[in-house]
Amino acid sequence: MSLNLLKGICESAFSAISGFCLRAPLSSLGEVVRRGASGDLTKRIDKLAEDASVSYLLSAGFGGSILSEELGLKRIGSSDYPLLVLDPVDGTTNATRGIPLYSISAALAHGPRLSDVDCAVVMEIPSRRIFYAAKGGGAFLDGAPIRANASVELHDSLAGIDFNVLGNREKVYEVLPVLLSVKHTRNLGSAALGLCYTACGALDFYLDNRRLLRVTDIAASALILREAGARVLDLEGNDLDCPLDLAERVGLFAGCEKACREVISLIRRNAFAKS
Repeated sequence: MSLNLLKGICESAFSAISGFCLRAPLSSLGEVVRRGASGDLTKRIDKLAEDASVSYLLSAGFGGSILSEELGLKRIGSSDYPLLVLDPVDGTTNATRGIPLYSISAALAHGPRLSDVDCAVVMEIPSRRIFYAAKGGGAFLDGAPIRANASVELHDSLAGIDFNVLGNREKVYEVLPVLLSVKHTRNLGSAALGLCYTACGALDFYLDNRRLLRVTDIAASALILREAGARVLDLEGNDLDCPLDLAERVGLFAGCEKACREVISLIRRNAFAKS
């Protein structure tokens, strides 16, 4: 039932965005309509997806709370839980520029931390592909089981790395040894999709050292990764766990244990050499 609810949210958001695109030019999806609860500017595509998601939840009789990048924290009914962690559109810039790499992420938690998430869905909106997982039940893409790559040699690897450092050169310097050690890199513009691509083996590992990710970006994809056999570590090398709170900002390493530990070691050696 929980996974069906999350899939219904994604389908509702997809329908709202698709229907709008049939009536209006692509450029209008990028119009700023307000400032969201996270502090970022909310664009029309974000509001379309969020409004459709909330409407679906109300029609489905959902009782609990919603944590969304645009709406903030909102209780529906008398209980705080389950908590729906929602990112209506991850990759808004891609969407408004016509780049078909953006997604909607929805996760349900029965507690206040990332480790309390027990089911998750990420829809790749343009293709309508759905990644999903329930805790202890494995990870899937459109009904087929997926597994992260279990043995990765860095010199042959395809790495997902977000270089949108907002002018912080230090964050680029930190990952230079990784860039020089891998075969290829991809900067996708959607952390949720980058992590899901790692879960299904399209990417060998994913790295974001910026400490800019919100829990709405990763709540769903972190569970999908773990159910696909991958590790999701914080920047200190511990299993990533954090409060489900919009104020929280994190960085992470994700992939098989071997790749994550080698990448962490490269970054630490680089930091030591500089000091």
